[in-house]
Amino acid sequence: MPLSTSTRRFLSSAAVLLATHAASAAIVLGNGDSVNLGALMSSGDRTVIINDKMFHFESFASSQMQASNFSVIGFVSANPNQYGLYNVGFDLVGPFGDGSPGDGEVHELNLQYEVSVLPSYYAQGVRLRDARLTFNGSAGADGSYARVDETVIDLDTNTFLGNMSVYDIFGPPPSTRYSQEVDFVDLYGGGGYRAFEVNKDLKFFASTQNDFATASFVRQEFSQVPSPGVGALVAAACAMARRRRA
Repeated sequence: MPLSTSTRRFLSSAAVLLATHAASAAIVLGNGDSVNLGALMSSGDRTVIINDKMFHFESFASSQMQASNFSVIGFVSANPNQYGLYNVGFDLVGPFGDGSPGDGEVHELNLQYEVSVLPSYYAQGVRLRDARLTFNGSAGADGSYARVDETVIDLDTNTFLGNMSVYDIFGPPPSTRYSQEVDFVDLYGGGGYRAFEVNKDLKFFASTQNDFATASFVRQEFSQVPSPGVGALVAAACAMARRRRA
């Protein structure tokens, strides 16, 4: 049975109120501002707002590393893209690594979170486009490695979008990749995404007592685009501005 106009208006208003409440309970970080990860995970909301993005940290799991030893630092790119939109994300900073070299165990940390465009910006046509993963991991001695692997899912459709990995593997053979970027709009088409679910897994293994496998920061950032209709308006406005300057 179709919903009445009054019911649709009520549900729409309720959604706005819920979104406003969620935003008001969140921790707001500017570029370079930080919050302790342990304190964040212990808070009732577990939500951080950075620029036009909301990050909801769902779970932290590690038998060797403590959340209180790490910080979440807001990241906003210095310059906007051609649409006037910034890359937005965060750094995880702290003593990542194998704390017991040579014990034969992989020291692992798993973090799961959601990133979404704030409702007011989504209504203006802002969409997520891609994800970039960067870290400064390092490992020494044969068999040792430092790596971060993550899975990205379209939260609204529960559709798998892709995997990303950065690593320093001592070898043999040695292999290193400090940054990876995946453009999901380029891969699948469409006008961008409202929200991603991200599962991030950090692993460190030092094969001998005199070995090491460490990192001090992991950066996650997301670029964004206007939805197709809005993009056309932006392009037209830019063209008009160029003609005026000429």
